[in-house]
Amino acid sequence: MLDLVRLKNDAEQYGQGHLFAFWDELDAKQKSELLENISRLNFANIDRMLRNASNPCSTSADIFSPPDPKSCGSLSELRTSQPCLLKQYADSALRAVSENKVAVLLLAGGQGTRLGVSYPKGLYKPNLPSGRSLYQIQAERLCRVSHMCKEKLGITPSITWYIMTSEHTKEMTIQFFESFDYFGYNRDDIVFFEQFTLPAFSVDGKILLETKSRLAFSPDGNGGLYRALNDRGILNDMKSRGIEYVQIYCVDNILVKLPDLHFIGFCIENSADCGAEVVQKLDPEEAIGVVGVVNGRYQVLEYSEITPEMASLRVDQCKQQNDLCHSKTTNNGKNVSPANNDSRLVYSHGNICVHFMTRSFLERVCQDDIQMQMKYHRAQKKVSCIDLQTGEQIVPQKPNALKFEKFAFDIFPFAKRFFIWEVPRNEQFSPIKNGPGSLKDCPKTARNDLLNYHTQLAKSAGAILINDSYAVSNGNGGHQDGVYDKALIEISPLITYDGENLSCLKSVEIRGLNRLEIDEETGKPILLSSTV
Repeated sequence: MLDLVRLKNDAEQYGQGHLFAFWDELDAKQKSELLENISRLNFANIDRMLRNASNPCSTSADIFSPPDPKSCGSLSELRTSQPCLLKQYADSALRAVSENKVAVLLLAGGQGTRLGVSYPKGLYKPNLPSGRSLYQIQAERLCRVSHMCKEKLGITPSITWYIMTSEHTKEMTIQFFESFDYFGYNRDDIVFFEQFTLPAFSVDGKILLETKSRLAFSPDGNGGLYRALNDRGILNDMKSRGIEYVQIYCVDNILVKLPDLHFIGFCIENSADCGAEVVQKLDPEEAIGVVGVVNGRYQVLEYSEITPEMASLRVDQCKQQNDLCHSKTTNNGKNVSPANNDSRLVYSHGNICVHFMTRSFLERVCQDDIQMQMKYHRAQKKVSCIDLQTGEQIVPQKPNALKFEKFAFDIFPFAKRFFIWEVPRNEQFSPIKNGPGSLKDCPKTARNDLLNYHTQLAKSAGAILINDSYAVSNGNGGHQDGVYDKALIEISPLITYDGENLSCLKSVEIRGLNRLEIDEETGKPILLSSTV
């Protein structure tokens, strides 16, 4: 049995002696479990965290400035103004992919609780015609880029896929991948690892007990990534594989590009050590953080940390501060910031949790001296726990506890060369945050966004969309009693990455709901009708 006396003394020294309140009631197995839980704690670090954690709205909004246009690039702008430069970015990234220098890192520690399911988010199937899960979509997108590399450069690369799970999602995630044979992806190129946990606390700083023998632990936020990279040996694994560039992303964005060749190439060509992919924030009240500058350093401010006045400020209201407005600017002919639109919000670079980081940058920020500078964020949550007076289980109806976590973007201020890449929302950002009954950021909106984007790709490839004027839309992606009022299509990620390889759709009439899949017998695309 672990050193009972030492652990008791440590707990009491830091005001956590109540963790042993039910010791005499526990059997041998329960005592062992409790000691194991407590042995995972660093009481000195916890004490420091409690004293230094950031409150919501703790950042002074008056020192927050929009990004320097010289550090910004825009996919939409370059498509029309400098398409050759855009191709240069994609080619640069694909070369890095061919040299096995590019990895993607998935933040997958979250459960699907808000979606009304008890399994990890990545297992979720957003009712697509194909029945694909989020994990399958992402795996097949990686397969497609690997195939593109073989087609264009004659090299089949290894794009290592790092998947950070939590103690709640790791086992089910691995079993899911195994049951589907890793969706055709090379097993050796998938690395699962687990983030660490932190206990939940009462409002007066006492660690909560989930049961009499178990602490109430939860993941330490997606910013716990950096400790996990270091302590789980992932940085060493990256070095041994020769990885130089990492794209980090969240599991719930159904439109995420993997890897995003334009974004990665943009960062490589500009010698960025860290970068953020953003979408234009349109509504001042949209619950999305924005990227900007605080005291000369790039940072993300959550929507709750910016005053309504700042959130509503538009470019035409700050003409007297042209250096802070979004005008078309070039940096040695390389970067073009978002268009000069006077109606655009000044603080408009919406963070979508798609980040670029070099391995050397990760090695630096994962060190203890940097991690000690990163403050934890404090949030009030509902946590079931044991009443220390009665020993009964408390199931709270309102927030009763404090949870602490770090965010992946907390390391932005430590970047020496930080760049921002803006992408069209309708092509690359549609998160599944809320349950089926919600009106936004839910399975229905994600499904519709993907189908609409794929349908636009088909149209651009020359498909003829036959829209039925007699069907009445009910707002559910055009679906009404089994009849679709407009043509829609889901395209397999194995067929196209960004609209290429769709010549099979030229002059093809598309009516209703369809799927474009790979025919198992011929290996060629085949168009299938669907009723889902």
